[in-house]
Amino acid sequence: MSAKLLKCSHRHVVFTIPKELRKYFAIDRTLLSLLFEAAADTITYCFNKRNKAENYVPGMIMVLHTFGRDLKWNPHIHMILSEEAVGKSGIWKKFSHINYEGLRRSWQFCILKLMSEKITTLPFKALVSKLYADHKSGFYVNSPPVKNFSAGVVNYIVRYAGRPVLAQSRITNYDGETVTFSYTPHGSTELVCETVPVFDFIKRLIIHIPERNFKMIRYYGFYCNSHSMHKQYLCRAKRVEPFEINHRKCIFKFWRNRIRFFFNRDPIKCTCGAYFELIEIFCDPRKIKFYFDYYYRDTS
Repeated sequence: MSAKLLKCSHRHVVFTIPKELRKYFAIDRTLLSLLFEAAADTITYCFNKRNKAENYVPGMIMVLHTFGRDLKWNPHIHMILSEEAVGKSGIWKKFSHINYEGLRRSWQFCILKLMSEKITTLPFKALVSKLYADHKSGFYVNSPPVKNFSAGVVNYIVRYAGRPVLAQSRITNYDGETVTFSYTPHGSTELVCETVPVFDFIKRLIIHIPERNFKMIRYYGFYCNSHSMHKQYLCRAKRVEPFEINHRKCIFKFWRNRIRFFFNRDPIKCTCGAYFELIEIFCDPRKIKFYFDYYYRDTS
């Protein structure tokens, strides 16, 4: 993570949703991906609004948390946002100010728009109208003070990226039938202890286990490898020339080339000088597809 971050100031932004929407993400967990998409669209819109011609792109690292401090279902997004962005012309610009009033309204619009495309029932449409009326200033978005790039920021990010649902130190008592754990509610400094039956405690925990292959950490903006501005990010962060980036991508694209690059040997070449012949590749076709030319293609 520390190698990925650009050496500039970063801001920690938390995107939350009201209680009325949380049940939809619990019923259909595929909707959780919309939280990432809506948060990225919100930030992109806010940056593009500054200069539509340059279309500035920041770097975003997002982590999904589905739990609150009391272990209840509360999906929200933690974003590490760079305060530098790159434009179409390759110019880098610092953005230290964020209009939170516009940010909250944009977040509200983006998430409700994406959810409305997936959920077309009349009750949900009525709920959307109600949410716009009840939350005229938008959904709550929180942003703690700006952090400069340092080892402390890296630890700060890793803490949220690898944070468990419940730390073992917060479990204060277990008698075989009930579990007692503690937490500090938002907006309060008083420690709250809650005792629940053991099976209810397990239910609260296992609901936060993500689906298989679901990515809880995602990269957007110039931190995303497939983004068009990723090359400018590499040049600025590591001073790598564009032609060198293309050369490295060509090397790392194929399995055979990666082995030759890192271990200085051809994996399909025998010690006698002859080359092995690929007879068969066995794999589960539902998970991954291999092609013969993928292994044999020579790009040297």
